[in-house]
Amino acid sequence: MNAIVRLARAEVRKLFTTRAVPVTVAIAAVVAVGSVLIDAAVAGHPGQHAMGSITETYQMLKFGPVVVMAMLILGILAAGSEFRHRTIIPALLTTPQRARLFAVKVAVIALFGAVFAAVVFGLGLGTVTGVLAAHGFHHLPAAVGRMYLGTVIAGACFGMLGVALGAITRNTVGAIVAATGWALFVEVITLGNVAPSLEKWFPVGASIGLTNPPDPGVLTPAVAGVVLTGYAVAMLVAASRTTIRRDIG
Repeated sequence: MNAIVRLARAEVRKLFTTRAVPVTVAIAAVVAVGSVLIDAAVAGHPGQHAMGSITETYQMLKFGPVVVMAMLILGILAAGSEFRHRTIIPALLTTPQRARLFAVKVAVIALFGAVFAAVVFGLGLGTVTGVLAAHGFHHLPAAVGRMYLGTVIAGACFGMLGVALGAITRNTVGAIVAATGWALFVEVITLGNVAPSLEKWFPVGASIGLTNPPDPGVLTPAVAGVVLTGYAVAMLVAASRTTIRRDIG
């Protein structure tokens, strides 16, 4: 137990001594608050939903994309940078059990992803509540709590997916470009327009089922959570095998 605690503390220190974490947190906070203010500014304009309507409020609460992409990138950096900067070598010399080291890293990133998602959504929700109150609206839609929880789960899962990709590729730039390209061009643009019934079963589609308001065109939150967790577990199994078996040198 003491060894695991020491590993966890080391992983936390490594995570928070990089500039990527504070920069990502700051960007995510600005984007979350800024998106709410932009939505509020255009609400009620031609082609836009009215301020205070359920549809407009749900639109302002869609923080899922910010969280999942941020955690995907941070997860890749957390694992891939170890190999890029060769810090994995002293880590393994200190703790030769690769499986334990990898498991602790995954747990730390998953926990950070959940906390990060909770903070970003909470900040955005506070902004939404303040904007609505300023316009005389004091009620939130029923699914806000479910969206909050779904965003937290999605943040943890995409952090784990990022760790898996970083460990498998050992190339942070390549993994980030490939992952964001897949998410944007393959899932959202291509499958989202050509085969939306198929797209919802992929990671980004599943995250939409978790983080978006109720929609018959997406997976239910329960199914989406199982699908996204399944992707994370499958990728981590593949990554753990490569991390344990491949030569580090």
